[in-house]
Amino acid sequence: MVPTWTPSGAGIETARLADGGLLVRAAGDAEGPVLHYTRAEVDAFVRGAKDGEFDDLAGCDAGSARP
Repeated sequence: MVPTWTPSGAGIETARLADGGLLVRAAGDAEGPVLHYTRAEVDAFVRGAKDGEFDDLAGCDAGSARP
């Protein structure tokens, strides 16, 4: 099955897999490298983002939603 790519902003495209996994590639580089994340990896990332695990990467202070 050929994945259906969808623009996802920030210069990337994503495609969902039947098993819940996710493919990510640079928009405009259809022949370039593709990152493949399992459903478990996607779930862990989303949980971490919701829990504020990556706030330091966005310049957020503890307890603030935005920099």
